Amino acid sequence: MLLILKKEEEKTQAALFENNVLVELFIPDEEEETVTGSIYVGKIEKFVNALEAAFVKIANEENAFLRLKDIKGEYLKFFGIEKLQEGQKILVQIKKEGGYTKGPQVTTNIGIPGRYVVLMPFSKSIGISRKIMNGDDRIRLKKIGEFLREKYNSGFIIRTSAAECSEERIHQEAEELKEKWIQIVETFKRSRKSKLIYKETDGDEFTVREFLRNEVSEVVTNCAKIKELVRSYKKDVAVKIIESDPFEEYGVYNQLKSSLKRVHELPSGGEIVIDKTEAFTIIDVNSGHYTSTEDHEELSKKINIEAAKEICRLIRLRNIGGIIIIDFIDMKSEDSKNEIINILKSETLKDRNKVEVYGFTRLGLLEMTRKRTSKSIDERMTVICPVCHGTGHVVSPKIVLERLLKESVNKPKNAKELIIKLHPSFKEILDKELIKKVMKVNVHIHFTHVEPDSYEITWKI
Repeated sequence: MLLILKKEEEKTQAALFENNVLVELFIPDEEEETVTGSIYVGKIEKFVNALEAAFVKIANEENAFLRLKDIKGEYLKFFGIEKLQEGQKILVQIKKEGGYTKGPQVTTNIGIPGRYVVLMPFSKSIGISRKIMNGDDRIRLKKIGEFLREKYNSGFIIRTSAAECSEERIHQEAEELKEKWIQIVETFKRSRKSKLIYKETDGDEFTVREFLRNEVSEVVTNCAKIKELVRSYKKDVAVKIIESDPFEEYGVYNQLKSSLKRVHELPSGGEIVIDKTEAFTIIDVNSGHYTSTEDHEELSKKINIEAAKEICRLIRLRNIGGIIIIDFIDMKSEDSKNEIINILKSETLKDRNKVEVYGFTRLGLLEMTRKRTSKSIDERMTVICPVCHGTGHVVSPKIVLERLLKESVNKPKNAKELIIKLHPSFKEILDKELIKKVMKVNVHIHFTHVEPDSYEITWKI
């Protein structure tokens, strides 16, 4: 696995490759202050019983959404609070970034992440990463977690990288996280106004910590400081420094551009079509031009297997979250369906975000969810089309031409020339000679109009 770390101004970007294919990308949003994991002193603005939630004002007068079930009893006990009230200050952490119209979602179930463990001050449970498959590792790490729980009176999540880490290093990091937590609590108690008090995603350390997986064998960067940081985490990894843009050098931009397309071709000739809505993402799998076998079940299974692997890569790369519905090519065999489900579960284990695969519905649609923690690449790097406004449709050229011809009939009596400006899409269907014959004037047509569903008409006397 290849990791590329690009230092640009004060931000560090990361790109992860598996077998020369881009599978994950991290580009910090320079304009977005509230990111997942940041901790704020907030003020409870209003409780909304119908929503079983409260609105909390955080920094910059932004309102965040706090579900009542995310107010931990341990939190109230820790701060000696009997009951939260409107106008009261509260310590919250960003659980999920906001969207186009929604504010961020917050929780009082604070988590302070390190490379090997996550400290959970208001929990007593011990969790171990589902990606740690070795039974002996899980037993060893469970014992370490239980020791830490007793020592710090807090819960811990054991992360994947802890499997290759010594017990001493895990203990050292747990102590560092506890010190961070003490500082956060002290700052919160002193604060009177809503403000950001902890943002662990700042700096190079977060990016290296999150993306330097155990499977990474080579790192490419354009920054000597990052090289040293990588070596401090993983001494045996090969690190290469280049002066040019590493994203350009290794084709990150080209692969990213390709990933944002609506239609994706599969090696067999099948294709995947991805459409996003406000509520969920719909993915359609088609056979395309693949007809090398007459066995429908075999054909469907082959394309679906390719599609399942590519879909997992694309949702991970594009950071697509929420509900995902996949319409695979119909298969009659339950064994074939179970194989697709197992492939999806196996491929999503590579994902940093939690993914749940629920299986096929009675209509043959596969349901799955991916935890949404931050904006997708689509939201960060694209905008809604100003012409179609996100619908993907514009008025038919034939309808536009009918309007144009009706309007052209009302020409001035002494008109000698007609100038029409249209979108280039009209080149194949517009008959200039016919218009000239009907209008009985000289006609000049310019295919320079930028909007495909409108036009400009100018008469010259």
